[in-house]
Amino acid sequence: MTDAIPYTIGVLDKLRWNCHLGKHKHFAASGRGRRYHVLIGVPIIVINLLLGSVFFAELSSQLPVWTKWAGAGLALFAAVLGGVQTFFHFQKEYEGHRAVANQYLALARECERLIALYFDGIIGVDAVSSEIHRINGEYNTINQEAEALTTKGTDYETAIGVQERKKVREPSLVEQERARIQANVNSYEPSAWQ
Repeated sequence: MTDAIPYTIGVLDKLRWNCHLGKHKHFAASGRGRRYHVLIGVPIIVINLLLGSVFFAELSSQLPVWTKWAGAGLALFAAVLGGVQTFFHFQKEYEGHRAVANQYLALARECERLIALYFDGIIGVDAVSSEIHRINGEYNTINQEAEALTTKGTDYETAIGVQERKKVREPSLVEQERARIQANVNSYEPSAWQ
């Protein structure tokens, strides 16, 4: 029985898988960057509001000396947090990660579309093969953009975990076709006829 999946479709499915990994990895990094942005940004706002209200209270009455020192300490702490936030560019980073993740997602969907067109018999393996060159070029462009954005090993591990769980819940078209082919092969085995 020659009802096998062409290697070209397998390559496209692998590219789809890698795009999903990149998507999940950068969405995880984006979430972490957003948390850092909020964890540092909110205290800066609160401290500055507190210091502003202390300043107005100072105008209306005399405060103890310790409050002046506490205000100075809080101002220094807010300045340090602001410096950390400025140095690491958390907002720019998490927005960049989201943009790259969405580019990977769009490319993964394009791979899925081509695989579906092939399995539906609308296009042949030659048409898919000619599209792989274009898709690889787009994938490489996204990878080059992503080089400017830092990710951690835990982001990749998170991506693998998400993708493995998704693989079980929502098998790809290629996995579904492999299962169908295997079921057909098993139905032709002599042990199944006994």
